[in-house]
Parts: sequence; structure tokens; C-alpha cells
Amino acid sequence: MVLTASERSSKITVHGAVPGGERPTTYDATVGSIIRCGVELQQQRFVLRPRQIVWIVSAETFELGNSTTGLATLKTQWTHQGVLALNVGVVDPGWNGPLAAAVVNLSNSEFVIEHGMPFFRILFHKHKVVPASQLTPVTVTRPDYVRQVIGHSKSFASTFLDMDDLSRTVADTVLGMPRWGLLLSFIAVVLGLLAISIPVGVSIWTDGSDAEAKIASLETKIAVLETKLSPPQIDPKTCRQTKLRDQVIMVCPKPK
Repeated sequence: MVLTASERSSKITVHGAVPGGERPTTYDATVGSIIRCGVELQQQRFVLRPRQIVWIVSAETFELGNSTTGLATLKTQWTHQGVLALNVGVVDPGWNGPLAAAVVNLSNSEFVIEHGMPFFRILFHKHKVVPASQLTPVTVTRPDYVRQVIGHSKSFASTFLDMDDLSRTVADTVLGMPRWGLLLSFIAVVLGLLAISIPVGVSIWTDGSDAEAKIASLETKIAVLETKLSPPQIDPKTCRQTKLRDQVIMVCPKPK
């Protein structure tokens, strides 16, 4: 049976309760401590960036009797904005201490967490009394519980869900050898292209040089032929008239 606000007072005690936390059938625990990477943050508000994780400890402590079990869930207002809790669940009978949750921002937007804002909604169930032989009461003061949570938070790397860091790690570790293989393949292809292009280039340059030499030789031969085929240059002043068979002809000396 779910306990209402009036019924809870005789079954559980909420130390440090705030009036705004009381609901008809639940109680809204508020933010008391914000812990990240093993450090309790002292500022009043913390901006939780996408893919960041923090631990939150309630400002209240909850003392449950031997006939009451609690069920803690993250508030819907948080989940609707992409913030999820990694460890929500049951509060056992005999528990006397604060509650905590590790929350992660899975959205693409920043989420502001402030001291005193509600984060947990706790539902209390009444059941048969748990026999003393089966009940293990646990009492933890808030300072001790905060120290425990600080220890737990150290086990989470600061790069938890950091996609940029994960990408670098995957590229450097998992894909390290393939990357080297691709690099070596690229170098081999470049060397192969050079091995082909250099001889071809030299051949083209050599053929070009031979062609120029052949053209020059042909030009020289053509000039010689033109000289031989051109009519001789005769100076009329060196010629004289003579008569041959009753015809007057000009006789010129052979050009030198």
C-alpha cells in the first residue's frame, strides 16, 4: 500500500524536510551536495554539459521503519530534458541516511543544477513488518555518506561518455594498426607512381632532345641543297660577246 502524506509521519521520518517537498503520495528530495570526479563542488549552481556526469546527495535524510520500503526515481522534469539517473531504485526498510544518484546529461543542451531544487521523487510502500532476524538496519550520517559518494565518484573517469576522447582513443588504440597500414600503403602507392613517372619523364625529355638535334641537322641539309640548286650569280661586266655560227652570244666566265 502506498503511504499518503498523512500516513508517512507515523512510518518514516524525513530529517531536514522542506514544505515544498511534501506531495500527496510522494516526497521530493532536494539537492544538498553536488560531487564531480571525487570533489564536492561548493558553488550554488552547476552547469551540467552534454555527456557530463555528476553525483547528487539529498539535503534530507530518510529514516524508514521495519514495515516501509521506498522507491526513488528521478523527477520527470529532469528526464524530459535528457538527464537520466544511473542508480535509482529501492530504499530498504531500516535505512537511515541520505539518498544519492549519479546523473548524466544525454541531451545536446546544458542543464543547470542548483542546491535546493528537487531531483528525486520517493514513493513509500507499507508492508508487513520485517522480522528482526531478517532486518539489517543501516544508519549513515550525512557527512559520512557524502564521503562515500565522493569515493564512488572517483571510479568514474572524467572522460565518461566524452565522445571526442572516445573517438581519439578508438582511433589511436583500436584502429592504430590499420591506420599505419593505410599510411604504409599510401607511401607504397606514391613510390610506385614515382617509379613509373620518372623513367617516362626522362624518356620524354630525351626524345625531345633527339628531335631537336634531328631538326637542326635537317635544316642544315636543306640549306646546302638550296645553295646547290640556286642559279649561279653572274656579273654581266665580266661577260663578252662572241659570234658563233652567225649568232652573237654572251660568254661569261664560270662563277667561282
